[in-house]
Amino acid sequence: MPPSTAADGQALDTLITSTLALLSQFSSSLAATSSASTSSAVKDPPNPLDILSDASRLLRAHVTKISLLAINKPFTPSAITTIIREVAGTCLPAMMSAVQICEQQKTIWPEFVGKEAQLRVRRVFREMESLLQEVRNISHGTGAGLGGKRDSLSCTGVVWEACDALAELQELGIAGLAVQKAEQWRDTIKDAIQELKEWMEGEALDSEGQKDALLDSDDEGVDGDADSFDDIFNAANSMPTDRPELKGLVEEAIEKLKRVGLLYNALLKRRLRVYPAGVEKGNAKQIDEIMVDLRAIPHMIDELASTFYDLDEDQARVVLDKCVIRAKGVASVASQSYDGHDDEFTAWNRTWQDAIG
Repeated sequence: MPPSTAADGQALDTLITSTLALLSQFSSSLAATSSASTSSAVKDPPNPLDILSDASRLLRAHVTKISLLAINKPFTPSAITTIIREVAGTCLPAMMSAVQICEQQKTIWPEFVGKEAQLRVRRVFREMESLLQEVRNISHGTGAGLGGKRDSLSCTGVVWEACDALAELQELGIAGLAVQKAEQWRDTIKDAIQELKEWMEGEALDSEGQKDALLDSDDEGVDGDADSFDDIFNAANSMPTDRPELKGLVEEAIEKLKRVGLLYNALLKRRLRVYPAGVEKGNAKQIDEIMVDLRAIPHMIDELASTFYDLDEDQARVVLDKCVIRAKGVASVASQSYDGHDDEFTAWNRTWQDAIG
């Protein structure tokens, strides 16, 4: 390798090392951002979602150039060095600044938006680390695949996906992200309801009619435990037919969970989709409280389903009551509009509260 080329290769290797260290530092800072913000607040900061969109689109373009330079011959480390230096000095710090703005302006940017930004930025950083490692391997002549092409292109593709996901935050905005999350949680509840119905209505399975030799009635002690074996085997597949009280509780739970699903639909229409683009002080706190509960309820329903599958009627009642209380709580938080006035949802909520019991 000529001296100039060797020097260029060494410069690239040094820059990759420092950029990887920067990414590691940024990732560590992101992990600690939610607990404490050490950066000084910026007066009248720009829209952080705009920053994330611009930075991610610029990074996507730079990554495309890096990939093309890495897989094409002759390998030109000086050209790649120029682009990586630009990335380290612009795109990456800009993403960090955007996350910090979300953290510092919690009266404007809800906490769930800031957390989502952190998650998506961390993904970008993680995939950039993989790409830089592969560029270094190619520079050293140890890239995988056909001259490193396969892994380099694969790494580039996942960086693109991460950048697109980050840019999506601007397109969604606060309302769009809230709707996206709430719809996912609502669909989880729908799936849980359907699974409970199938479990309640299904017939006990018997291994397609085949007997297990280990459970033959001639075996000593098996006859006395047959019922318990059946309960254990069938619980995960269908509800035992000799548990009418349990069936009644499952039916009650299904009806209540359907009403919880209706609450999600109402909140999506009357609170989340209409979240004002020009946010005012106090709105972020209210929608954050709504989102915390909407996220928690599906987890509680998962716990409820587990208690049913365990045939634990008493605990199922406890968890069901907790689910209803949590749902009624979020409905109360959202009862009035963001400017503190009664509206159509307020009246609907009164009826819903009476119906769910």
